[in-house]
Amino acid sequence: MPTATGARGFLSRLPVRLDSDPKQRLSWRGLLTLSAFWFAIAYVMQPLGGNILPILVARFTHPTTVNLGLGSISLDVNTYLAVLDTVGAAFAVVWQPAIGALSDASHFSIGRRRPFIAIGVVGDIIFLTLIGLVTSYWALLVAYAFFQMASNTAQGPYQGMLPDQIKDDQRAEASGYYGMMNLVGTIFGFVVVGALLIPTHHLRIAIFTLPVVVAIAGALVFFRVPDVRTMRRQDRPLGRSIFLSFAIDAKTYRDFAWLMVSRLFFLMAPVGIGTFALNFIRYTFHYSEGKASLYSSALQAIVVVFAAVLALTAGFLAERYGKKRLVAAACVIGAVGSALLIFAPNLPLILLFGIIVGISLGIFLSVDWAFMTDLIPKVEAGRYMGVSNIATASAGLIARPILAPIIDAFNQGRTSSVGYRIMFGIVTAFYLVALATLLPVREIKVE
Repeated sequence: MPTATGARGFLSRLPVRLDSDPKQRLSWRGLLTLSAFWFAIAYVMQPLGGNILPILVARFTHPTTVNLGLGSISLDVNTYLAVLDTVGAAFAVVWQPAIGALSDASHFSIGRRRPFIAIGVVGDIIFLTLIGLVTSYWALLVAYAFFQMASNTAQGPYQGMLPDQIKDDQRAEASGYYGMMNLVGTIFGFVVVGALLIPTHHLRIAIFTLPVVVAIAGALVFFRVPDVRTMRRQDRPLGRSIFLSFAIDAKTYRDFAWLMVSRLFFLMAPVGIGTFALNFIRYTFHYSEGKASLYSSALQAIVVVFAAVLALTAGFLAERYGKKRLVAAACVIGAVGSALLIFAPNLPLILLFGIIVGISLGIFLSVDWAFMTDLIPKVEAGRYMGVSNIATASAGLIARPILAPIIDAFNQGRTSSVGYRIMFGIVTAFYLVALATLLPVREIKVE
């Protein structure tokens, strides 16, 4: 009994405010604390998908041919990797918005987001640790699936914290902090995991840094960010609220619908390049795990840095030339960069052409969010922006299962790079389809 009483007393000291209370402007320290979990998400997800999983999958699998009667398919490292990543994307598409809607309607005394974030963080710590201990592909698949479930349990409610906490006139500033922490977390992940620990044969230590970062950032948000306790009751049944989180009126808001199709195909391109970059570099130039990790991290860090720089500057160009033109330019530049990668003969040129892809991504990210907000009904902004997140997650869900079997089929083992060159060609087509589906979009403002 004293233990239960002590726990209640401890929980009662957590910062909570009612949803009827006025929002307060946050200091820079408050914005950094609120954004802390974005650092952890980026630190974990980028090196996990770009470095750690490709290395573990290569260790645990071997090239296999499966006979299907009329033909056969080649299964190798890229297909096995795509299965893992597709599992993760499926949870992001389905689980995250559903849990986010569930947290919207919750009435916990310690806040409506905090319990879900706590459950997700604890799950992250457990299953990331297990990923560092597994010794087979199937054990890795199970551990990774549970990690994705836990991660998206935390991420959906966590993303709802920004509109909960931030006044309307401070949202642009808060979004800047979110973006900064995401960028810093990405770079730290690539440097610490991909460039320092893995090349020095410390893969397991690299993996164990992930739950440590999640635990620290999760604790900051859990204990320091004042969660909202809602007193309102929903008139709409919870099941219907979750269902509607996936629905839009595509006929009335056709410009938004077309933009989502264009956004999907555009993002399928960098997702494909990022997923298979380490394997491309490793098996094309016959590098060791450590060298491949180092150069892959360099390539992806270059893309991220140039994307960030352009994201900060291209917004000014959008005001002068229009958002649609900037997105179209991003599609063309991305197609040029990926087409050049088809023929890149050496690593320096691969890194150079990676800069072009980064420029494309930066231009796109700088105006895409603002373009979307112009085209959605403002009274349903949360739901429509949630659908945009589904489009983002679906990029990996669609691109990886398409690209991976094609790469493995043409590579015929791990001694050829033909499949990767064909992959860059398909990625070029993704950019061009994104450009074509952008054409029907009108640059208007919906109220």
